[in-house]
Amino acid sequence: MKIFYSRLGLIGLWAALGVTPWCQAKQEVRVGAYINDIQNLDLSSHSYSVDLYVWFRWREKDSNPPASVEFNNPYELWGHVRTAEYETPFLMPNGDYYQVIRDQGRFSKKLILDNYPFDKQILEVAFEDSELGSDERIFVADENPITINPELKLPGFVIGKPSMSFHERAYPTGFGFGKNPMQSHYSRVLIEIPIKRPIVTYAVKLMLPVLCVIFCASLMFLFNPTYVDSRVGIGITALLTIVALQITLNEDLPEIDYLVLIDKVYLLAYLFVIAGLGVVVKTTWMLEKGNVEAAIRFDRIALMGLASLFAFAIALTLFLSKL
Repeated sequence: MKIFYSRLGLIGLWAALGVTPWCQAKQEVRVGAYINDIQNLDLSSHSYSVDLYVWFRWREKDSNPPASVEFNNPYELWGHVRTAEYETPFLMPNGDYYQVIRDQGRFSKKLILDNYPFDKQILEVAFEDSELGSDERIFVADENPITINPELKLPGFVIGKPSMSFHERAYPTGFGFGKNPMQSHYSRVLIEIPIKRPIVTYAVKLMLPVLCVIFCASLMFLFNPTYVDSRVGIGITALLTIVALQITLNEDLPEIDYLVLIDKVYLLAYLFVIAGLGVVVKTTWMLEKGNVEAAIRFDRIALMGLASLFAFAIALTLFLSKL
């Protein structure tokens, strides 16, 4: 929670006495960041570890902005380790005061997984001053404000170019001290790091297994219709295999109330296998009437039709996902 209760109390006292408080000029603090490392992206908890350096430059002698900075999206606040490079702010030759802090810890952002496993994410690190509102202190970009370790790798992802933006964050509360709009707006710094999964790699790892199961399930159409037990066995085995694959996949995902892309692929696979078992039942009744040739012909037509529909549905699903 913001540490401005004492200041709000003073403002309230001044207002009650009819006294106009002395106004300070707005303080500009130049900031920049260096992303040193990113680790342990955990989809199930929507969290990730970031090791970064943030530097600050300002003019006011009696001010120390790094000491009052707080991160807004920590996942485990108790697990963050923050260290200052200098015991006291360093005075630069141009008259600026300079300080660097290093923060290591886990951050959180609700990840959108609609296109999983081909999803693109933006990891965020946000911070703002915990004491002074945007009417008294604002953050602005330093020269070359954001850089990233050129050797940084996040297994399973391709890291894009990071960016830094500046916003004014409004809190719709007086934190127990009544309404005071001036004290509920804060200058916020937002660091964004885009990441994406390599499409070919994840297509092979996650899409190929279910496509192999579909190929094997298609063999039920090529058996002689008289081998009813074998054809049903192939279909049931394929169905159970798809269920097992989906359960294994969902272990890595958080509890979400929507279908991700790979779920839609599995649903199409279920429909293909169930439709195949329906064809087996149909041809069995045709055999009972002695229509063996008609049953074989029906199998071939069903295979071509279902395979074409499955391929079209997969292509349409991928197209609508706008990968």
